Amino acid sequence: MGTFVYTDSMNYFYPFLFTFVLSIALTYVVRKLSFKWKILSEPRARDIHKKPIPRIGGLALFLSFFLVAIGLYLLDHHKLTFGYGYFFSIDKRFLGILLGGFLITAFMLFDDIKGLSAWKKLFLQIIVALIVISCGIGINYLSNPFGERINLNTIYIPLFTYQGVVYHFSLLSDLLTLVWIVIMMNVINFVDGVDGLASGLSTIAFVTIFLLSISLAVTQPATALVAIMMAGASAGFLVWNFPPAKIFMGDSGSMFLGFMLGVLPLISGGKLATVFLALGFPIVDGVIVALARVAKGKNPVTSPDKTHLHHRFLAAGFSQRQAVMVIYLIAIAFAWVALRSTTSEKAIAGLVLFLLLVILTIMLITIKNKRVAKGATE
Repeated sequence: MGTFVYTDSMNYFYPFLFTFVLSIALTYVVRKLSFKWKILSEPRARDIHKKPIPRIGGLALFLSFFLVAIGLYLLDHHKLTFGYGYFFSIDKRFLGILLGGFLITAFMLFDDIKGLSAWKKLFLQIIVALIVISCGIGINYLSNPFGERINLNTIYIPLFTYQGVVYHFSLLSDLLTLVWIVIMMNVINFVDGVDGLASGLSTIAFVTIFLLSISLAVTQPATALVAIMMAGASAGFLVWNFPPAKIFMGDSGSMFLGFMLGVLPLISGGKLATVFLALGFPIVDGVIVALARVAKGKNPVTSPDKTHLHHRFLAAGFSQRQAVMVIYLIAIAFAWVALRSTTSEKAIAGLVLFLLLVILTIMLITIKNKRVAKGATE
């Protein structure tokens, strides 16, 4: 059972508040500019919205976090120092967060405006993940509910030597880190299909990471500070994005949120199980949808349809608000379980979550079919 440290709470409250307010203000500005520049998401056959909506809200998400983070670092860089070395007098991991966040937002902002193919986006995601890995962020071990933790730094491949230092590629650690970060970016992108879902789930997950980081078992104030700022950024955006949405985050926003949700658990000691449960809904839903598409001979990533669970809620007769609120409650419940559980208990909770979503999917399909049958007989 976790124990949390609440001392110096103002050190976290004010950064949250500043980022939250700035996110609300910048989202308003970006929304106005999006209308002015005609960067709008036109309704498509599979879309829920019926009129053009601004689609570059990710820019406001990133800038609200970036500006507050830079301001805090200039005021007191110790608060955002992770203690794993420096590049040009800047903490390596903090630099990785800023640089990776900037690049994925910039790349996907271009996609939101001009468009990129799925393979080009995947290539750019890999580049960003490799930059983060080069900054010393990675999965060094995996918790094992049945015994000792699994060390992933056992196979090294030498790359080059610089100033007498040999730099290596850790095959298992770096490869798993790359896959994890890319998956997380796409997971949040998958659930950005209903107003307020991606931003709301991200807020819940960032608060979970914050609570984990201030727990006595972890005690990482720098990670907690980044997490609570990201919670402020996503919550501020949610003010404009909650159904009916007045602006969309676009790929720039969903990929940035996914990037941060992929990176922060690695800095907080590889607490992947906790974040997996907090984001269990979009992760498990994405796996189920991908497997279903493969079974139908479709591309699991690039085949658009309405088979995600949030789409099934709507098809079963739920409103957007009802759907996202139910999903929020599921996420909050499992996030709480994750924070209060041991490794073995998290493994059991993960299995329960998977079974719950499978049952929920079957129930929603049954309700939809009954509604269709009833409509056909009337």
